[in-house]
Amino acid sequence: MPHDLDSEDDMAAAVAAPADNSWGAMFQGARGLAAITLASGVGLQAMETFIVSTLLPSVVGEIGGLELFAWNTTVFIVASIMASVFAAVRPFNLGPRGIYLVAAFGFGLGSLICGLAPNMPVMLAGRAIQGLGAGLLTAMSYSMIRVIFPQELWGRAFALISSVWGVSTVIGPAIGGVFAAFDAWRLAFFVIVPCSALLGLLALRVIPRSSGETGMARVPVLQIMLLISAVALISVASILTGGVVLPALLVGLAVLAILALGVIDQHRENHLFPRGTFRLRGPLPALFLAMLLLNLAIVSDMFVPLFVQNLHGQAPLIAGYMVALVAVGWSAGSIVVANWTGARERLVLVLGPTLQLLGLVGLALFIGVDNTAGAILPLVPVGVALLLLGTGIGISWPHVSARLLHSAPAGEGDLTSAAISMVQLFASGFGAAVAGVIVNAAGLAASESVPVTISAAGWLYWLFALAPLIAIPVIWGIARNGRAGAPVVEQPAE
Repeated sequence: MPHDLDSEDDMAAAVAAPADNSWGAMFQGARGLAAITLASGVGLQAMETFIVSTLLPSVVGEIGGLELFAWNTTVFIVASIMASVFAAVRPFNLGPRGIYLVAAFGFGLGSLICGLAPNMPVMLAGRAIQGLGAGLLTAMSYSMIRVIFPQELWGRAFALISSVWGVSTVIGPAIGGVFAAFDAWRLAFFVIVPCSALLGLLALRVIPRSSGETGMARVPVLQIMLLISAVALISVASILTGGVVLPALLVGLAVLAILALGVIDQHRENHLFPRGTFRLRGPLPALFLAMLLLNLAIVSDMFVPLFVQNLHGQAPLIAGYMVALVAVGWSAGSIVVANWTGARERLVLVLGPTLQLLGLVGLALFIGVDNTAGAILPLVPVGVALLLLGTGIGISWPHVSARLLHSAPAGEGDLTSAAISMVQLFASGFGAAVAGVIVNAAGLAASESVPVTISAAGWLYWLFALAPLIAIPVIWGIARNGRAGAPVVEQPAE
């Protein structure tokens, strides 16, 4: 039972426990409470993300700090990535239960600071602490999938987490809008505090003390510094305006930092990513690349509200819910195909980036048009394209993620789980920076006129279509190799 997993023998028995791959098996007995706990942790983070994005204009209206507006998202993402590193390193001999408690406490503390913030610098400090808690919650949710559930249910578990994000995307802005309407943005942060405390109590019940792995003997300081440098460069690039040369240079330096990290990581005994991640042979490089490309493809939806408002004459609420179609497609796709195996699994693996490609081509063709009169018909193909974009990652993501866990080198399941979170968050930050460079190069920072906005939309979506285009042959190769069953055993670095 999940809440009794205090030894490695109990852990092994739980992971090996026979189960079918139905949703009923997912919520059977004490395993159901564990599923609810993991989903609640991710859901708490997701809900807060979308509530805060809706409330920020009200926050700025009361405490000021418009010049630091974008940093509310930036510091949150940066802190989340750093938290994923913390989960991988696992200092102070913290086990899963201890890390989950730190995550719940940090998220609650950050929310409390945000609710009490008298000015924007204090708000940013709270958002950074929130981000640390959120990053740990995500990383530990991925890690506990491997520990708590049998292999037959890994795809279902990833689909569950995806569906939580989808639901939050739909209802989060509405909840934020209610708090904003009653001028109660501080209360929106305060209610998270008892929710975080409840999550901590659930963690005491269902999260095991040990994952069965010892963690790192030594901290890979150099690799962590390179990752931090890459994240910092991308974060600064994502908020720069007034030119494209400097942001593009910063993105290029970030890429070089990641390449250096890869070269160093594969030749060090103390590594930040699982063995084999940066080698050409083996399943891990293709799986991580596929995950990076799938996540990069959907980051371009961040400009959809702007384009729908400025080019299609729609209100902010309508524009926001247009973007929610991506989450709806992601959630629905994940739930439908989570238990597919064999030929059907291989089909959806390849179909995923193909649908993303169709979605991005559709956005390139149909969102960049002059529809400032607000006609509904031109928005229909835009909505279909957004649905395809989300469905594409939804049907591929659970299977790519499950294969990564299956392919984890012996003794590095925790490290692989944390790496999934790191790659996903890095893709979001990197994609946001690249998207900003593209639209600014098209002139959007200097002018939001209709012709300039149309040009920016075209450049953005045609260029971002390269991500799924590259992903198709990568995932085709993954599908042809069949499902990884046993842990990968890599030879020591030379």
